[in-house]
Amino acid sequence: MKNPVRLFKDWFSRHSMRTKLAVTFSCTVVLILLLLMILLNYFITRNYREQLLHTAEKSCDQAQSFLENYLETMIYVSDLIYYNNDLQQAMSSPAFNGHRNFGVQYREFLQLDKVFTSVEMVETIYRSRVFIPDDIFYSSNQRHFAGVSQLEGRVDYEEFLRKSQTEMVYFTEPEEVKIPGQIYTVNLVSLLRTIRNTDGTATPIGVEQVSILTSQLRSVLEKSDITTTGAVYLVNDAGAVISASGGGGGLLKMLSENGTLPQYDRKVRKWTAQTLAGESYLMNQQRLKLADWTLIALVPEKEINRQMTQIGSVILVLSLFAVAVVCTVSVLIARYYTHRLKLLTDMMHTVRGGDLNVGMEKPSNDEIGQLFRSFSHMTEELKELMQQQYKSGKAVKSAQLKALQAQINPHFLYNTLDLINWEAMDHGAPEIAEIAKSLARFYRISLNRGQQVVTIEQELRHVEAYVKIQNHHFDGAISLKTDVPEELLPLGCINIILQPLVENSIMHGIAEIPYIQECNVSISALREEGDVVFTVEDDGMGMTEDQLKALLCADSSDSHGYGVKNIDSRLKLSYGDAYGLTYRSVVGHGTAVTIRIPAMTPEEMERHVQ
Repeated sequence: MKNPVRLFKDWFSRHSMRTKLAVTFSCTVVLILLLLMILLNYFITRNYREQLLHTAEKSCDQAQSFLENYLETMIYVSDLIYYNNDLQQAMSSPAFNGHRNFGVQYREFLQLDKVFTSVEMVETIYRSRVFIPDDIFYSSNQRHFAGVSQLEGRVDYEEFLRKSQTEMVYFTEPEEVKIPGQIYTVNLVSLLRTIRNTDGTATPIGVEQVSILTSQLRSVLEKSDITTTGAVYLVNDAGAVISASGGGGGLLKMLSENGTLPQYDRKVRKWTAQTLAGESYLMNQQRLKLADWTLIALVPEKEINRQMTQIGSVILVLSLFAVAVVCTVSVLIARYYTHRLKLLTDMMHTVRGGDLNVGMEKPSNDEIGQLFRSFSHMTEELKELMQQQYKSGKAVKSAQLKALQAQINPHFLYNTLDLINWEAMDHGAPEIAEIAKSLARFYRISLNRGQQVVTIEQELRHVEAYVKIQNHHFDGAISLKTDVPEELLPLGCINIILQPLVENSIMHGIAEIPYIQECNVSISALREEGDVVFTVEDDGMGMTEDQLKALLCADSSDSHGYGVKNIDSRLKLSYGDAYGLTYRSVVGHGTAVTIRIPAMTPEEMERHVQ
């Protein structure tokens, strides 16, 4: 009997080249394809579980970040109410009761109502109010005021009193509330906080309430729930569910009724296996820092296994389909294989060498012809993409610069307008014109009709307007000196690069350190060859090396740090790394920052930054 290998060689040698190519191509590709599919199935099923849990963990991390931002916003708003001077003066007065003249109470109501109306402008805050004595006529307002009896009638009043002894704020469980003037109820989660007298006695003078909609929390949780039968929910230490993803409502209800709803457990690590109501789950918990809330995610084991099985089935079907296609196509294209693929390879080498204008013969309608057409289409798209890349590069740079120019702080506008209002009420208007004039000059130069470039003279007027406004806040405690040669004033300057630095000097000086009585800031400029170099110097407390590094690398919610980083980025994006900010500071002796820009006319600079 002959050797099987020898028999196969004899059979193979008797057939045409077309058959040889078809058999060789089919067998080789099928074997490689099957091997790849087996390996692919192995690695995918092995890593799928880990990747799914990693994705779920990242989703929970993001949800935790959003939830903590909500809590921080609530505490921030409660601080605005707590430390409001008008509210402190009114509620700490021994005469804060309903026995006063109605007109006095009404004026007091209008004054305090503005406080709560202004803080409700914060996007996530739905309602804010304070509990006052029941005999005050506007305690029935219900929107921003409520009687103390309503607070004392709450089911969690004793719990609030207990926690207020050791904790700054207390977060309630969800509650259905009917808002005055509305025909529907809303579901709210609230922060309760005891307001104490800020005169040093820390005497309790009232309780404030800041509320957000639970639907906002649910929206965050739903986005973090990547399963169809699992759940992501928020629970407090008392076991009450604050909010949950929409798909997990039935599961949580069942677990609550069975008394098996997981709560915060110090022993639980990331993705700990749990058996709940006869089903296996993987549980992850993340503790929120500002409240006794825990974010818990439950991922069903059976859902992971089902999806892994589905992946394996899809890979198997694709493998069988691919084998059939390879065997069929290999027979059809065998006779064209060598010549036409070589031609296509030569064209690819031409394109790889940088010549996109390759000659393309009219392709046939078979599979190789489709490759020719696809290759032709790809080269045409590559040409267009190269053109688009060139254009989009300039557009992206311009968009980045314009986005970075968005420096106007709405809180500054609100505070200044509030100042104008109080000046009018307290003094009868003698300083209103000056404040309004300075504010108009400040924003006129800031906006600059959409242009990014002003003259150095305009930029200095912008800073002077800002300091004038701040001096009304700090009773003239800020001194600004400018030393800029006359010949530099007409030169161009990117808008809003000096004001944020002066603002830093004020905010980190007199504004944040109460015992400092004055703040001296100086701005000087000189010409160094083809550049203009500004120096902004103050006599504040100075900064350490670590603080300086953090200031120039700031990517946080700190508005002042972001302003410094913003200026440095704008200058480097416009002119290159040779330009930007340089800090030097000595703790206890002040800070100086150097700003280097090219010496250009406004017209030249405007063309340069486009």
